[in-house]
Amino acid sequence: MAEPRRLAVITGGSRGIGRAFVLEAAQRGYDVVFSYRSREADAAKTVELAAALGGQANSVCADLENLEGVHTLASVAHAKGEVSLLVNNAGIGEEFTLEELTREAWERSVAINLTAPTFLAKEFKADLVARRGAILNVSSDGGVAGSLHGAAYGATKAGLIGLTKTLARELAPHVRCNAIAPGPVATEMWFAIDPAVQQQVMEREMPLKRIAQPEDIARAGLDISSWPDASGIVVLLDGGRIM
Repeated sequence: MAEPRRLAVITGGSRGIGRAFVLEAAQRGYDVVFSYRSREADAAKTVELAAALGGQANSVCADLENLEGVHTLASVAHAKGEVSLLVNNAGIGEEFTLEELTREAWERSVAINLTAPTFLAKEFKADLVARRGAILNVSSDGGVAGSLHGAAYGATKAGLIGLTKTLARELAPHVRCNAIAPGPVATEMWFAIDPAVQQQVMEREMPLKRIAQPEDIARAGLDISSWPDASGIVVLLDGGRIM
C-alpha cells in the first residue's frame, strides 16, 4: 500500500512568504492546510497555484489573534490526518515607538507572533511526535539584533527564538524545532517602503546587494526543516545584514 502523503500546516499562507511556503511544500509532496485571516481571494489563488503544481492545499479562515482561530485551524488539520510539519509563518509587523504603543497593540503582537505559534505546537504535539516531524518558526533578523520597528515586533520575534530553543529541548528526540530569521524580503511590506529608503538599505546594510524573494525563504526554511541533525538553531537569511 502506498505511503500516505505527509501533511503540513502553514500559517498565513494566502500571500508573500506564506504562499511561497505552501507552494514549496506542495512541490515536496506535502498536502497542506494553511490559514489566512481576511484575504479570501488571495487564499483561493494559493489553492489554485498549488493544484497547478499537482498538490493539494486547503485554506482555513482563522484569526490567530484569538485562540478560537488556533483551534479552528487545528480542527481542520486534524480531520485531514497526522501533521508532519508545522510552519509558524503568520505574523504582524505593526510599527510603533514607545510613545505610540498602546496596550491593545502590544497584546495583538504577542497574540499573533508568539501565543499562536506556542498553542499550535501544543495542538499538534502528538502528531509531530508520532510522525517524528518538525516545527519551523519564522522570526526576523530584528528578533536577533533588535528591531527598528519597535518594542512589540522586536520582543515577540525574539520571543519566538526563545520558544524555538525551548521546544527543541522539550520535544527532543522526536520532533525537531528550528527558526529562520529573514531580513528584507520582496513582499508587499518591502514594496510599500519609500524607494529612496529601499536604496539606502541596499547600499548601506546588505553586503550581498540583493533582497530575498519569498521563494528563497521558503526553500531555505523547508530545507532546514528536513535536516536530521538540526534542532534549536536559528538561521539568518538577511543577505549578510547581521553577522
